[in-house]
Amino acid sequence: MTHNNFCWIATWKITDRCNLSCTYCDPSIMKRASAPEVIDRFEVVNRIGAYRPHVLNISGGEPMLVGELPELLSAAKKSWDPFIRVVHNGTAPGKLESAFPYIDRLVISIDGPGEINMATRGLGGDAVLEKIAKLIDVRPADSPPLPEITVNTVVTENNIDTLPGFAARIATVSPSVNLALLPVMPVECELSILRDREKGYRRFLDIYAEMKAAHPPTVHNFDCLMRHDDLRRIQCYNQYFTIRFSPRGDFFTCGANLGSQLRRSDNVIAKVFKKGGIRKAFTMIMKAAKGKMGKVDFTCRNICNCENWLDMLFWGMNTGYAPATLRGLRGRLDGTDYQNLDKFVKTNINPNFNISWFKELIETS
Repeated sequence: MTHNNFCWIATWKITDRCNLSCTYCDPSIMKRASAPEVIDRFEVVNRIGAYRPHVLNISGGEPMLVGELPELLSAAKKSWDPFIRVVHNGTAPGKLESAFPYIDRLVISIDGPGEINMATRGLGGDAVLEKIAKLIDVRPADSPPLPEITVNTVVTENNIDTLPGFAARIATVSPSVNLALLPVMPVECELSILRDREKGYRRFLDIYAEMKAAHPPTVHNFDCLMRHDDLRRIQCYNQYFTIRFSPRGDFFTCGANLGSQLRRSDNVIAKVFKKGGIRKAFTMIMKAAKGKMGKVDFTCRNICNCENWLDMLFWGMNTGYAPATLRGLRGRLDGTDYQNLDKFVKTNINPNFNISWFKELIETS
């Protein structure tokens, strides 16, 4: 482990710039598309490569705005060959085409058809699907191979009833396009269908069944959230397998390393004294202290849509969401990786963990 982390999955927020103003994003963090941004991103690739993550997530902001993106991804592939996922807002997927040879999965964010997506992201959902259809259907013979395409949809009170029709519409674009459904965060916000958790979850499952019938490659990660009894104090195991990098390559972990959390904070004092900040700071300090004593503390005060599918697998639960994400690890874990994972999970999470089952899931995903 490096910095008390397995470093399997790295997420690089490659830019703070974006050409949309989505309702979910923090405007104090995002910058306009034309904002200046002077970063030696090839040096950042070298920093990330030092950790040899098996999966590299490229997020933003909007990665399409990084002109050297194809060269950056090519450098990563040549250096350590990670599975690369790029998250795109759907404005112009065709502009990413020169990077396609290095992208294993292109994740496009759409919250629903037509005006549904327009309301949250400022871009019509049907227009984005037309762009995806054009990518798939109108391809010259000498064009780069198309990466796997996944549509990411945040489920809210505003779009839930339109989702079965949306799934059917995606099926007409291509039966091979995956559709991944995520709960809106924070869970208690006005848009969330899970404010009444059990009732909202049952409602979602009924609608999900319709979507699955309309478009079989539809998955969701709601059950990853529902396994927690108290969302203000959760047990998050995947924080010890994921690392993150700022646009300039600042390293931090989600919750396993106090120092990295403080280094990535622009205004530590303000964050500590905002609502819930003192409790979060105390949790981080206790985790750091236990880590010094060789103890593992999975406590976290933030529920998120991160890599929580891993948590379910560590408890031996294959929820249906995992196979699509596990493909990124196929062929990239060696015997030592599996041995270290088996020891860590059995010691700290689940003594009945079946490493052979986990390995088979990866190799057959």
